[in-house]
Amino acid sequence: MTLTEFRARVRQDLQDEDALNYRWTHDQIDGEIERVVREFSLAHPLEQQTDLATTIGSRDIDISSLAKRLKIFSLEFPLDYHPRSFQKFEVYMDTLTMEDEGNGDNARLRWGKQHTVDALSSTIPEQYDEVIVLGATGYLATSASVYTVDRATIAGRHATIAFGRWGKERLARYEQQLNSLRRKKVGVSDLTLEKSI
Repeated sequence: MTLTEFRARVRQDLQDEDALNYRWTHDQIDGEIERVVREFSLAHPLEQQTDLATTIGSRDIDISSLAKRLKIFSLEFPLDYHPRSFQKFEVYMDTLTMEDEGNGDNARLRWGKQHTVDALSSTIPEQYDEVIVLGATGYLATSASVYTVDRATIAGRHATIAFGRWGKERLARYEQQLNSLRRKKVGVSDLTLEKSI
């Protein structure tokens, strides 16, 4: 979904589709979508692979070019070995320090970055679109319960449920989804490759 589509789905779940009488502004909804995308990215980052040059005689690699970096999964160096040669490493700010010294050849990094959602596209896998909607509606509903009195319920099947309770229920489900994603990301390869020196 694009940002526009996410916004429409959030409004649909909140039953806030009357353009002449919106309860939440576009900026409020977009802000919560952005918040949830950041949280989702920490649990399920966008996987990338990048080759970066090593420096002869140095164990350090500059990783400042890895924009919106969240996590380094593995470092392969030297390349084209069978079985593949994975380095132990540590990261401090924009410098990755590996176990062996470089020789000028490339090292291969597999890493995770923050997802993006904008007016034209999204990197969120389609099967997780509803997780974003769940989190955004939960945050909006709980925040609305603080100041909404005369319209303190969501219409239809949620007519008797207060914003605060409904929002907390959705946030609980959202957190369960994130926890499930976190568990899936911690596989054998992550545990064996992602070590400190």
